[in-house]
Amino acid sequence: MAEAPSSEPVYEVECPHCHKPFRAELLDGAAPRYQGFKCPHCKLFVPFERADEQELVEKLD
Repeated sequence: MAEAPSSEPVYEVECPHCHKPFRAELLDGAAPRYQGFKCPHCKLFVPFERADEQELVEKLD
């Protein structure tokens, strides 16, 4: 059985630590500072606000 597509948008993110690109859904936290992405390469938490400021994140359609 196929998995239903996620309703969450997917983002293309470049990790500010290891500089490797990855695709991920936005992790939603209790506060805005806990919203972001977890790098699958180096395991760094990348806050959405910081990644957006540094132009390291792009929303995919």
